[in-house]
Amino acid sequence: VVGFHEAGHAVAGMWVKFDFRMYVVGPFMWDKEETGWKFKWNKNVNLSGGMVICLPLSSENLAKRFSIYALGGPAASVIFAALTYGIRLIAVALNVSGNPVLDFIALLFGLLSFLSVVIFFMTIIPLHTGGFYTDGARALRFLRGGDTSRFELLLVKIISDSSGGIRPALLNTDEINEALALANKLDAPMKVYVWYYLYHAAFDKGQYEEAEIYITAYIAEIESIPKGIRGSVFLDAALFYAIARKDLGRAELYWKQYVPSALLPKAQVLATEAAILSLRGDDV
Repeated sequence: VVGFHEAGHAVAGMWVKFDFRMYVVGPFMWDKEETGWKFKWNKNVNLSGGMVICLPLSSENLAKRFSIYALGGPAASVIFAALTYGIRLIAVALNVSGNPVLDFIALLFGLLSFLSVVIFFMTIIPLHTGGFYTDGARALRFLRGGDTSRFELLLVKIISDSSGGIRPALLNTDEINEALALANKLDAPMKVYVWYYLYHAAFDKGQYEEAEIYITAYIAEIESIPKGIRGSVFLDAALFYAIARKDLGRAELYWKQYVPSALLPKAQVLATEAAILSLRGDDV
């Protein structure tokens, strides 16, 4: 049931020309790397329900495209509920002699249909919990316009530019600062990601004083980030203090708070570890 729902997001994402990057169902994870798709075990309980990551490769008509992507999951759940209920009806119609196998098939597919309907209502109702918005909430926020929609579209555009290969120093800082102003106005939980991009832009430009202000603000709002990716904050902080400040104590302090997660790029982990080892004077 969860797998079909998440597959709906993936299909919708590819339909609107997003880059399909990750597919998680329970303990199973497939991650798209440079060499192709790679299977991993998902050990993060918070993401055990399922997740799909698709990233936009352009900023054209993002509100509509992201709404379609968000609603792909609930639409798939409705389709799956109809298919499984149809199979149940067929099994019941064929079972004129009380065949136990057909009884089991009817029971199984009736249960699948019911659970798929439950998943549909759980994801289509606009809610915000645990750092995540439901699919219905995400689509509604994009389509209704106003400051909230503008803020989230700016954030998506920044993510799109970054994932499309634009290095942090070349990101549009006017758009990032506009997103920060809107986030402050709206008291938006997603503001934490604006701090992330401000930090990386300043760090990449060698503006270490500003970068330290941004990384401090980023760390202060870590509770707004889903637990599965909070480790990236500590990796960023450890790398900053190892490279920009040559402060081994603070670098190791943040390094020790990092919790491994399959959702974080291995290169980020290795780069941070190498920077700390280099600062210690150890062989890298």
